[in-house]
Amino acid sequence: MKAQIIPQCRGDNILSAIILCGGHSKRMGTDKGLIILDGKPLISCVLDKIKPYFDEIFIVLRDEEQKKEYLKLLKDEDVKVITDIIKGKGPLGGLLTGLKSIKSENALVLPCDSPFITREFIENCLKIGNLEEYDAIIPVWEDGRLEPLHGIYNRRVVERIHRLLLKDERRMSTLAKIIRSRLVHVEELDPSLKSFRNVNRPEDLRI
Repeated sequence: MKAQIIPQCRGDNILSAIILCGGHSKRMGTDKGLIILDGKPLISCVLDKIKPYFDEIFIVLRDEEQKKEYLKLLKDEDVKVITDIIKGKGPLGGLLTGLKSIKSENALVLPCDSPFITREFIENCLKIGNLEEYDAIIPVWEDGRLEPLHGIYNRRVVERIHRLLLKDERRMSTLAKIIRSRLVHVEELDPSLKSFRNVNRPEDLRI
């Protein structure tokens, strides 16, 4: 059952979400999305937070081998598990795959290693999610650092991503600079900042 969200908070009909899970984690020594936190894999932690809000959720993986593992884990979940269209291009390649798969015009994009996403973050994203004048909404820190893996993107950026990947440019931050990005301070989306906590090392699992 989907959360009851008043229509004006739906922004520009953001009904799709994309979770990027294709990266290799040398520091963790295992697939990040399958790491257990409080008895659940990280991918399940993220899913549990976002699935009440979205009509379709895509989980983007790097290859068929990884897909088999996730399908076993998520067999009872109403999600679409897909693999990168262009292999080995990192998060930007995953974003391309996800945006080419969604039915809606926009999608909330998240990494699988952010299990502390808050309800407030999701609802604030939905409130400001109108992308008529922008190609993306991207959180920004006070010092100017971007959080492009916690953004909202419109499908029209697909061609821009293609061009970057043809040049072997894989940085999400580069995409953010060449499209019409609306930058929103991280505190505006999540005053607690918990949503932007990533799991990069085993010690990051300690809450």
